[in-house]
Amino acid sequence: MLQGAYHLATKKFTQAGNRVKAMRALLKSGDTEKIIFFAGVSRQKEIYVMAANYLQRLDWRKDPEIMKNIITFYTKGRALESLSGFYDACAQVEIDEYQNYEKALGALSEALKCMNKAKMQDVSTQEAKINFLKRRIALLKKFVQARRTYEEDVEEAMKQCLLLLEEPDLDTGVRSGDIYGFMIEHYASTADFQKAYHLVTELKQRLPNASLAYYVNNTVLEQIKRSVGLDEPALGPAATPGIEEEIEEDIPEDFGF
Repeated sequence: MLQGAYHLATKKFTQAGNRVKAMRALLKSGDTEKIIFFAGVSRQKEIYVMAANYLQRLDWRKDPEIMKNIITFYTKGRALESLSGFYDACAQVEIDEYQNYEKALGALSEALKCMNKAKMQDVSTQEAKINFLKRRIALLKKFVQARRTYEEDVEEAMKQCLLLLEEPDLDTGVRSGDIYGFMIEHYASTADFQKAYHLVTELKQRLPNASLAYYVNNTVLEQIKRSVGLDEPALGPAATPGIEEEIEEDIPEDFGF
């Protein structure tokens, strides 16, 4: 009943020529399909941005169509800072939920493009955001390169990972646990369990409150424990890992997602 009232208000405001108020009423209805349609036919920057902001509050991570509409509406609304932030959020999802650094790199690259084209009033803040994105992209590129190198030169890939772990601001771009996990699983696969165990202890020291199983397969952890002669659960609890935000109108059809 309440949704119907908001729909009626939307109709009245539209008839009166006030599409912004019409959209505000429609947003309160929570009718996502009508919100997307109304934004598309209204062709007003403010309405595009209002629709995109609303869609970001939904579970866009599991709905590619909603994700596409968010990108489309921010692009058409010329909300480049917001679009940059959305691409940044996409990158973080790829890292946190899927450990997919290749896709995260693609998303962060799009975030940087948008931030470069944005026209923020505070130029110093914009420059700081640009530099921060550049630094994170550089860190991601190093990890992605290390994993690619692994296919041809394992020893070199391990060296690159060790050097990356020494970066002071590493976790702003790459989770140190993912690097350790990559290395630990490699050494376990080659039966070098002492080296694998050494890296596990380093990981525990570096991330004392983290669940090891978030970064290393449980089976691998048990294999390491048995191989180094540990009867007690010295590797820590292996709990199931859990999850602990003027440009051309061409929208990238595939930035890696």
